[in-house]
Amino acid sequence: MSTVTVEHPSIGPVKGLVRDEVYQFLGVQYATLTDRLAEAQVKSTYETPIDATAHGPSSYSPADGYDNEMLFIQHSMPKPNIVHSDLECLNLNITVPKGQGDVNLTKQKLPVFIWMHGGGFVVGANSWPHYDHAKLIQLAGANGVPVIGVGINFRLGLPGMLTSEELRQKGYKSNNGLRDQRAAFRWVKQHIAGFGGDPDNITVIGESAGAVATTLHLYSKEPLFNRAIATGGSCLLVPPFALEDQERTYQQVLSILGLEKLDAEQRIQQLLTLPMDEIIAKLPPYVAFLPTVDGDIVPVRPTFASIANKSDQSMAGKQWAEALMIGHSQFDASVLGFMLGHLKSGISEKFPASVRSSLSATLDLAEHLLDSYGFNDSTMDDDTAFVKFLELVNDISFFGATTSFARGWPLSLGAQPKFFTFFFNEPNPWPGAYQGRATHVLDVVFLFQNHNQNLPLAQRAAAEAFGLDLVKFVAGQKPWPGYTPEKRAAKIFGPSQGDEGKANARVIDDAESLETGRGKAILEIGDKVGFDKLNEAIGRFRMGL
Repeated sequence: MSTVTVEHPSIGPVKGLVRDEVYQFLGVQYATLTDRLAEAQVKSTYETPIDATAHGPSSYSPADGYDNEMLFIQHSMPKPNIVHSDLECLNLNITVPKGQGDVNLTKQKLPVFIWMHGGGFVVGANSWPHYDHAKLIQLAGANGVPVIGVGINFRLGLPGMLTSEELRQKGYKSNNGLRDQRAAFRWVKQHIAGFGGDPDNITVIGESAGAVATTLHLYSKEPLFNRAIATGGSCLLVPPFALEDQERTYQQVLSILGLEKLDAEQRIQQLLTLPMDEIIAKLPPYVAFLPTVDGDIVPVRPTFASIANKSDQSMAGKQWAEALMIGHSQFDASVLGFMLGHLKSGISEKFPASVRSSLSATLDLAEHLLDSYGFNDSTMDDDTAFVKFLELVNDISFFGATTSFARGWPLSLGAQPKFFTFFFNEPNPWPGAYQGRATHVLDVVFLFQNHNQNLPLAQRAAAEAFGLDLVKFVAGQKPWPGYTPEKRAAKIFGPSQGDEGKANARVIDDAESLETGRGKAILEIGDKVGFDKLNEAIGRFRMGL
């Protein structure tokens, strides 16, 4: 593979790869760390020339993370050789269209997107092959919408999210993973012009946990980017921990690692120096590493009610973001099917009982909810009931969240829509647990075009149409009519089927209608009892209540 060297005006010469119609600059370090729990410092000086011809290391994460991702997708790609590092993991990949072959990229001023991968805040890397931006950048350029793609690594798991009173007293801040992401945003704003990007035209795209993070950044008072896309998740999907929740997690970690009897100095020293592979091997999956409501990076706990309220001032991004796009897959909760299998036994009886207990003050609505999802059918077995449970979770955590954002997002001063929503209904074509349903992560597969050769012809065309629509939004265009209170427009992608190679996508006038392929009953019930209450009911059942 040939190489190219760009004379970057602020960081010096950068050597990258030439791939078909793009240049790629891989593993560029955007921030430095003094230790694994320290706050990231944006990097500004480099030893030159910078060799950006290979992926950089990613944050330590469980060894089965990539394999599980392939299980969710239901079609594998070759497993990359992933290198992990404590202190060198804050790096990014930049993919730039070649244009007319002029390597003086500073002559360009292209829109930029920053990709934030999913993985539950514990796994993921910008080097995973289905996240490669090259084919999407080629597609965009060939269709007259040239953009630049940036994929970032950030800290995961314990280094990314662990916090406690004693850590904070020693100067270690909460939400390291989110702080890393902000450092990446700032680096891109400072340096992307040298790669041909427009620092004043940046869109952050996040999927799953990456979408959770993307929407949490909308609570920043500082405008961090211009636009955002959240797909397959939002900050309502995984509520951030309170400080007392994190304290319990901290004690769990100390106990499992055998550090609880040491003094604070010794404990912290062990947390900083124990090999991460050893830590990960000892920590069971039930130890959760999630963002924290710290009054700083995450100032308040997001709620369905506050986000749906146009007058709520807690999410500053409602004012500074030029536009927001949110969408989800028809069966995004498929990912929970792999994670919550322990709930299946007895669910046909246990779940209705739990719902009636949680919604005892509104039993009529509890029965309406159970009827709507078939739980009052005495002949339903546990396998069927488990899928019905996942469908309900999908309608609350994804459809309810999308609807809440749509209802609460303001118009611009000229009464123009700033909100765009979509519903991804393309069926998974590959054998697996949920073949034929629009599964979690399939939206990423369609966006980045890296599985197109494995898709049926109609879905290959659908992937290109989906990718181009999102790229148009990145470029500041309106890929379909925006959502307003008077006309709740949305775009539905799929199902695209047949061998004619024609995508099935359409714009609808009402994002809350049955045309979306979602259960309208959940909106009616949610309006009466509150989506926060419904979400709480799901949480209580998961806890065995």
